[in-house]
Amino acid sequence: MSLNLSSKRIGAPRTRLSEFQGFFKGNDNHPSYANRWSVGFSTPNILRGGKYFVTNKFDLGEPVYNRNLLNYYADNVNLPSKQVTTGSITNVGSSYNYATSSTFSQISMDFIMPRSHKTRMLFERWISIMSSDANQFTDYYDDYVCPNMYIFKWERGGGPEFKLPDYFRKILRSLGIDEKDVTKYKDDQLVGIYDIRNVFPFNIGSASLTNASASLLTFNVSFYYERYRFFGNDIFDDEGGAYSITSGQSETTDVEFAKAYEIGDATSQTGGKVT
Repeated sequence: MSLNLSSKRIGAPRTRLSEFQGFFKGNDNHPSYANRWSVGFSTPNILRGGKYFVTNKFDLGEPVYNRNLLNYYADNVNLPSKQVTTGSITNVGSSYNYATSSTFSQISMDFIMPRSHKTRMLFERWISIMSSDANQFTDYYDDYVCPNMYIFKWERGGGPEFKLPDYFRKILRSLGIDEKDVTKYKDDQLVGIYDIRNVFPFNIGSASLTNASASLLTFNVSFYYERYRFFGNDIFDDEGGAYSITSGQSETTDVEFAKAYEIGDATSQTGGKVT
């Protein structure tokens, strides 16, 4: 039986340029930018001071210096991907596929090297303690994985307004200008969090040195992980039974910020919720 085109035309979606322009002007519908993101690591047990190290020089959260190195010098990151494995059934006629499980691919990050080479040093020590080439022993899995690696996705504007500094407010008062009449810029809006669980590096890429003109020295680090969770704004997001481990009960009703103080202000200011 063929479709009746004249009747289907009424409900068929259209793509009109003027309607599209009006649609994406809304803050939540505006196209996303790829250059608004940040990253935070929770510290594996093997990098904490007191087990293999006397000091906490390789703690990924505290001191803040290490946390900033990993966040500020992270140049590129490919977001995690998810694939569905399938099986096939053929009864009579055409076969059909059915879902059997889900798998996750590796992720990688490009880092800019500071003059201290500390970013490279962090991952070198992480791998050396995890699987030492001196004794060929491998540490316990729970000790060498990073429990949570967070990739925060931000968008321009939409966040809280920046407060005017006190000295600037005094100038406005002296000029007789009402503070309400002054345009206030807004901070970036946190729109999504990728919570990547049990991460560890398996490859430190090479860095090329050259006698040509000066350029930034970068290197790549590839990671394996168990799984990831993506959390968005509650206005649009509904986990439902996506992460359930028992009948309809979600494994986590919010992002579990392991040692949130290590990740930075982005977690503590929002209280673990995406705003």
